[in-house]
Amino acid sequence: MCVSLIEAKGIVVTFAIRKGLKKLPFNAVDNVDLEIEQGMIVGLLGESGSGKTTLGKVTLDLVKPTKGIVKFMGKDIRKMYKEDYRKYRLNVQYVPQDPYASLHPFKTTKDILMDIIKYHKLVHSDKEALELVSDTMIKVGLNPPEKYLNKYPFQLSGGERQRVSIARALLLKPMYIVADEPVTMLDASLKGAIVSTLKNAIQAMRTSLLFITHEITLLQYFGSQTKVLVMYLGRVVEQAPLGELLQNPLHPYTQALISAIPVADPKARASRKLLLRGSPPSPLSKPPGCPLSDRCPFVTEKCHKEEVVLKAISSKHLVACHLY
Repeated sequence: MCVSLIEAKGIVVTFAIRKGLKKLPFNAVDNVDLEIEQGMIVGLLGESGSGKTTLGKVTLDLVKPTKGIVKFMGKDIRKMYKEDYRKYRLNVQYVPQDPYASLHPFKTTKDILMDIIKYHKLVHSDKEALELVSDTMIKVGLNPPEKYLNKYPFQLSGGERQRVSIARALLLKPMYIVADEPVTMLDASLKGAIVSTLKNAIQAMRTSLLFITHEITLLQYFGSQTKVLVMYLGRVVEQAPLGELLQNPLHPYTQALISAIPVADPKARASRKLLLRGSPPSPLSKPPGCPLSDRCPFVTEKCHKEEVVLKAISSKHLVACHLY
């Protein structure tokens, strides 16, 4: 039996918001399962506040789950021996959302990347280190490397900064990368190029990727068979290959996300528009039953009363909705 690279089971992450003298708890991630195989690309889709970033950080052990376990190659990361945990940390990397804040402002591109190589003793000489840095920069589109090596982050464009951030994640040749909204702060003209660069680099290395985004159109760069999990208020509400999700979205929230994709034809736009009522509620006041029940146009009495769980509609398509 093939062991998954990353396996998260029953993940609950509870945070607290201070209100006056009280701390009020809420679940940022609420009983979520996630499984990623070696070389697999998985999309995590949802609006701000859905819990997708928190879930991604849980798989990297940057956020400790309140409940649930995370396994790396079949081993519980919280019960690993020191040497196993060190190997795990070397094999997982994070590409943050903000390329402006994620790079040291007083170090050149060369220093930022060389520091990683020296710290982990990846090579034996400065010449080898510079060759590794240059090769990685070429992979992410910073070519020729000599043009960028001695530049500071403020001298680079937003797209170039994010390419440096991706290069930094790739240097250790990790088995798993979490890319957290990596192009949100970039111009629309740059987004596709950066996502394509990331895709080509990780596919060449057979690295697994968890791509976190609120833009479903970006997931199309990874292909129709990409597994996508849709999150809302801390829960996964639908899971399916991207192609099937776009052609046959089942959950009303997924339908609303897809209806928001811009189309040129006004008649086509009007025919597929699905309006959800109001705005997402505060995490402190989630409705009982289905988390979308206060906003859904298809709501029934059952939706307000009964918890909803993911059901298998087909072998690869799961949905958490009382309509099915």
